[in-house]
Amino acid sequence: MATQTPALTLLLVDDDPSMVRLLSKVIERSFSDKINVESLTDPVEARERISEGGIDILVTDLEMPSVNGLELLRCAKRRNACTQVLFLTGHSTLDSLLDAFEFGATDYLLKPVDQDQLLELVEQAHVRQRRWQRALADTWQQRSEATTAADG
Repeated sequence: MATQTPALTLLLVDDDPSMVRLLSKVIERSFSDKINVESLTDPVEARERISEGGIDILVTDLEMPSVNGLELLRCAKRRNACTQVLFLTGHSTLDSLLDAFEFGATDYLLKPVDQDQLLELVEQAHVRQRRWQRALADTWQQRSEATTAADG
């Protein structure tokens, strides 16, 4: 009997409440069985939520007051290097693109967001996250078996 894989947690962060409502609904409609969607409009609260852990995919606006998306990316990667981070932005610059990828962003979408493209990138992030989880679980299993064999 196959065990049910728990849903991943996606945190959506944008200081525009209407963008958060729209994108949350779009993602939930397509991934309701695979992804739990949490959403915040306050980037300071988002940083606190990320620090608590358990975020597998972060979809965040790049430019926000007080805490920008790059800071959320760094916080997420410090907490869990496997976290997939997708940026949304209406103001793309070469520096912000380079910084996003240097700090480990998974992808980057320009606003207005193409919903189909967003869903495709979320699906890719979901698959990539599951692959990381399987690789880590298999590595721990092999390590455990090697330790047991050595102790035996």
